[in-house]
Amino acid sequence: MSEFSRFAQPLAEALRNADRTIRYLAPGEHRRLYNVWRVTMATIAPVDSFYVAFFRDDRFLVVPYAYDEPDEYAPPGFQMYGPAGLSAWIKKNAKPYLYSTDNGRLLNMGHSFGDEERLSRDAIVIPLLGPAPEGPAVIGLASMQTYESGVYDGEVVRAFQWLARTVVTALAREQEDVEHQETLATDGGRRTDPVSVADAVEQFGHTLEVLRGGLNEIILGEPRDHEALVRDLEALRTLCETGQSDIVELMTRPSREARELLVLLTPREQEVGWLIADGLTNDQIADRLSISEPTVKTHVTRVLRKFGVRQRAAIAAKLRPFG
Repeated sequence: MSEFSRFAQPLAEALRNADRTIRYLAPGEHRRLYNVWRVTMATIAPVDSFYVAFFRDDRFLVVPYAYDEPDEYAPPGFQMYGPAGLSAWIKKNAKPYLYSTDNGRLLNMGHSFGDEERLSRDAIVIPLLGPAPEGPAVIGLASMQTYESGVYDGEVVRAFQWLARTVVTALAREQEDVEHQETLATDGGRRTDPVSVADAVEQFGHTLEVLRGGLNEIILGEPRDHEALVRDLEALRTLCETGQSDIVELMTRPSREARELLVLLTPREQEVGWLIADGLTNDQIADRLSISEPTVKTHVTRVLRKFGVRQRAAIAAKLRPFG
């Protein structure tokens, strides 16, 4: 039975087209990927606000993409979240939150997206599930909201989730390709990794240089008609937006040193290491992983030894260099 068979024909066709477009996007075109997701959902139901976010730790969300109607660019960045908010609810429960769950109470407690003078009257917030040693884990969330009431039915929720899986799969495939390329030994056997502090600075500098060159061409070049000028300025604006999203997303990825160290750990030790980096204590880690505190202490000792450090803070510094 086709995976589209549970959707009405027009909706199935919209999802199929979006899936095809996403699969053919070039690696790194994340802003276009999120745009395809949002625009597709907007053909299915009203979308006044849309955002994609990834968990940085137990305090922050990285938001590489946010959209506010009408076609208003919302700059990417970081958002703090608390233990009693919607983000924490999604991370804990790993299931969709609907406006009808509590008449929007949890939704409207948190950060406002869209017109801050108006409250959303319907919303879907879904977890983004990524691969983990012990099964899929919540790595982020996505939300679509509207000022209209009662418009998101079960089919819209399923469509949103279906495309979420396509998006996360595309991101994971891209990361797998990067890791596969890293197996090619260079520079005396050392692996290459595009995600380091120096590379992040270089990438940002390159984006600014391209932007500066484009502006210089407009300022110093031959006069152009209004339509050509608007077209060139729109291209530079898109470059700015894409560059902002790319830099913010770099903050969610492990550094070169982190990846090289992680291969030394068992899957369970990796989990413990990341939770230490997130600032959790031993008893909190024990509760999160459903293991005893003495077992956690054993894992911590092994991580410290394999990393060649003596303090927990050093583990966090190596795994969260951008923190």
